[in-house]
Amino acid sequence: MSESKGVFMILYGGAKTGKTLATVRAFPGGLFITPKGGLTCARWIDWEPKVIETDEKGYGLPQLTEIIKQAQDKYPAIIIDDFSIMCQQELQRCKKSHQGWTAFDVFNQRVLSLRDAARNANCHVILTMHEQAPKEVGQENEKRWVKGCPMVPGWQLPEKLPTHADIVARVVYDENAYGWPYLLQTGPDNQYITGDRLAITPERFPLNIREVLLLSELTGVARPDKLAFMDGWVYDISQELAKEFDSKRPKVKSVLAPYVEKMQKEGVSDRWIRWIFADALDRAQMEKHNNSLIDNFIGSL
Repeated sequence: MSESKGVFMILYGGAKTGKTLATVRAFPGGLFITPKGGLTCARWIDWEPKVIETDEKGYGLPQLTEIIKQAQDKYPAIIIDDFSIMCQQELQRCKKSHQGWTAFDVFNQRVLSLRDAARNANCHVILTMHEQAPKEVGQENEKRWVKGCPMVPGWQLPEKLPTHADIVARVVYDENAYGWPYLLQTGPDNQYITGDRLAITPERFPLNIREVLLLSELTGVARPDKLAFMDGWVYDISQELAKEFDSKRPKVKSVLAPYVEKMQKEGVSDRWIRWIFADALDRAQMEKHNNSLIDNFIGSL
């Protein structure tokens, strides 16, 4: 990492939308903390990242907080996957050891301690979480409306947890998207909490964290040596795709098809070819957006 600290990101959305796989693609050399079996999606790209399974180890949030502190200089990123489930499990532990509202007070403090460790880490830290809809919270005489947000128990944490995150990105569906139909949204939303205090992301962009960080010239996203060869292919293919996107009816398949045989001849597996294509497609789209950013702004005035 450079002198600057890593990015603390919360990535949330519905189940089976590609959140976990997006983090594996972004940080194949990272440390993944997940419930048992949470990283099975990595088989899609034929890669086995470093994994700590919380169920097997019996880890709660205090242990995860310590892992962040101890591992922050050893990995380019630490990914805590299915953090919503971990929070539910932690609340049950607190209820067993503390009475009444004290259990929630202890639970809230444990979550916020982990949040602060993630915020101050020297590597990227990403929490993937489920989504909860907008709702009214609080007791009868002090009810208030809370935006949709990352799913976490209680009526204080839904707002407090995202407060110190650099990026809060929500997964949204777009049937017109190239490749995977789910995108990330950090732009303004009057119903859901989203945001990017670093101003490095488009309002909506492909579900590809690595390409966003690369475009922003941030460190900590280099591929492991075994996968470093992918960068050359991604660059070449994305350049051709970017030109194709300038046409009214881009023919994406015609650009990708010739590369299949080329990569197969060099011994690249089919799963890694799909990974390369996905990154190239996402990069071309984001570079196109970045290049037209000023024009789009002026046009909206």
